[in-house]
Amino acid sequence: MRKLLLLFYVFIFAYSDTYFARVEPLEIYKIKASISGEVIFSNLSKEGKYIENALILKIDDAVNIKDLKISKQKLKILQDIFLIDKQRVKDSERSFKLQERNYNRIKDLKTKSSFEKDNRLVSVLNTKSAYLNAKQNLENLKTSINALKYKIFVLEDTISKKNIKLQNRFLYKLYVKNGDFVVPGTILMDTADIKKAKLTVYLSYEDMINLNKKSIFLNGKKTNRRFYRVWKIADKTNISSYKAEMIIPAPKIFSKVVKIEIK
Repeated sequence: MRKLLLLFYVFIFAYSDTYFARVEPLEIYKIKASISGEVIFSNLSKEGKYIENALILKIDDAVNIKDLKISKQKLKILQDIFLIDKQRVKDSERSFKLQERNYNRIKDLKTKSSFEKDNRLVSVLNTKSAYLNAKQNLENLKTSINALKYKIFVLEDTISKKNIKLQNRFLYKLYVKNGDFVVPGTILMDTADIKKAKLTVYLSYEDMINLNKKSIFLNGKKTNRRFYRVWKIADKTNISSYKAEMIIPAPKIFSKVVKIEIK
């Protein structure tokens, strides 16, 4: 029994610097819905393929598109009105200043009657009131235009989120199909960045010591590649082991097992 235990510990020690890792995509993304609606297009034919540029999923956006069209038309009308009202404000200001200047010329003249002075003052006040009202209306119109611009921005953002395209990504899994109703948080698809690959291992405490000074062998061949991320706190699942990741060139086929030796 003791001999068997001794052989067991010798075996563990001899291979304590050898690890096996599966070649995985550099990053895997889980895309979730941020908008509610019915799925009207699900490009299941693209599942399991590398996508250069294609529409993968479409959520019903007919109402949003119609609302966007009407909002843009309304914005054009308000912007045209704004230009007219802006000129009206300038004209009102010019009229007010003219009346004010004329009144200031006669208000201290003894040759002018109080009646005439009062009439001129009333004209000044009326033109001032008209100018201020026009200015206020212009500011209100500006606020309406800004609110409408924001609404258009939200609508365009909503429509973009309902039309999910992929560029230079691998579509690993598509979870929804035509007719499904999704809500914010619903998992739509898994995608992967396969332009590069990575190896993930869980190192022993002994291999963590002076790791940067040690040589790394992949499938028996020495490499200059290093671990680009090393967790210095032991993993919660792989107890007493330290997670480490290495970037390698993307292979034609993923998931191959690679032997990693640290010496």
